[in-house]
Amino acid sequence: MAEPAVHEIARDIERAAVAGTLGESEVLGRVDASPAEQRPRARFGALRGLDAALAHANPLIGEPPPPPLAEYALRYAETGRLDSGAVPGGLLPRFATPGRRGQLPDALTDAFGSVVRVPADAWAACDHLALPAHARLTSTDRQGGLRVGTTPLIRDPEELRWEVHERRGVRFYRIHPADLEPTQRRINRVVAEWRERDVSIGVAPELCLSPRLLERWRAALAADRSGAPDALQLVLAGSGNVDRADPPVNAAVLIDALTGETLVHQRKMHPFNFSPADVGVWGLEDRFEPPIDEDLSRGERLSVIEAGGMRIVILVCEDLARLHAFSAAIHAHGVSVILVPVFARPTKDRRWERAKAEIYSDATGASVVVANSLVIASVLGSSGRTGTAIAVAPGEAAVGHAVEPDDVVVFVLDAGAPTVAHERAAEPGG
Repeated sequence: MAEPAVHEIARDIERAAVAGTLGESEVLGRVDASPAEQRPRARFGALRGLDAALAHANPLIGEPPPPPLAEYALRYAETGRLDSGAVPGGLLPRFATPGRRGQLPDALTDAFGSVVRVPADAWAACDHLALPAHARLTSTDRQGGLRVGTTPLIRDPEELRWEVHERRGVRFYRIHPADLEPTQRRINRVVAEWRERDVSIGVAPELCLSPRLLERWRAALAADRSGAPDALQLVLAGSGNVDRADPPVNAAVLIDALTGETLVHQRKMHPFNFSPADVGVWGLEDRFEPPIDEDLSRGERLSVIEAGGMRIVILVCEDLARLHAFSAAIHAHGVSVILVPVFARPTKDRRWERAKAEIYSDATGASVVVANSLVIASVLGSSGRTGTAIAVAPGEAAVGHAVEPDDVVVFVLDAGAPTVAHERAAEPGG
């Protein structure tokens, strides 16, 4: 990377691309003109030059690209990719750099700072979605750090339905909202505070969503608009069986905060199955007889979301723990933000959420935000200030706390450690 000959080729290729004089023959010509033993280095130099040129089409910059590169910026804006699709795989702007890096990259693909080349197998394994222009986050939205808000939404276990179903001698559990009016009213208060706190992305927990509550989220987003512009762009309204499937689907739903439209419907892929030890630790002996499995119609594919200078995936609870299933695809796509609704014991710095999130974060450079409810905290008799959310970046983490189910935690994600910008329970008298 530091050899003068490699640097010279990269510099010349970048200059020609920005000037609009670069053709395929010139790239190949620079490589072929090198002595045979130097051609691998010449190819690497040419690729580094193309990578540097495509930095001008990366939406993170937030500036108009030079005219010769405008077509690539426009293609990404329209399709969510820089390449034409003629070759298997995909070429994407880079928004995250793998964490805990040394002075040199661990892999060749990480030697390119502006683009990510996604191999064909990783591309084919995922669904790809480019958000509508109005729902994407701009460079202005990210100035000073991306603000992500969470809420526990539910604390009282009686606001949920706890069911046991048996098929062919195997016991399954189902947990879903009872759609009580107190739950529904809370949504309006949460949306209002997210807007007041300049949150760009809001996240609610797992198993706190139903068809009726989804409509309430949409109504709250529509009703809370005063006509003045605000930062709220995307709302992950938790997860649940919004399809009324049997066996249930546990799907996280990402909503366009402006239109109320469903943008992404990410199904949970791996059930969380209670062992006898789990049931005891969670305080659920009176509700479930172990062993008992989550009743789940599993999802099969991960959605990769191009959101304007950031690339998002959603993992639902146990999916975060299945590193073997998702880490390779998330790294290959250069995902920058992972949103995770969970249903779990109170969130703490050194519990499973941080342990698993940190592995993803270190491997990919992504920031991970986990949102939990207060339900199991209530079952266990916890009260007062309780951990309900965590944000993880490479080597760093911040835990957010709540007392009431409509409390809001706001994280700021930037190039450094994530920080808690707001948690009502931490304020004097809160």
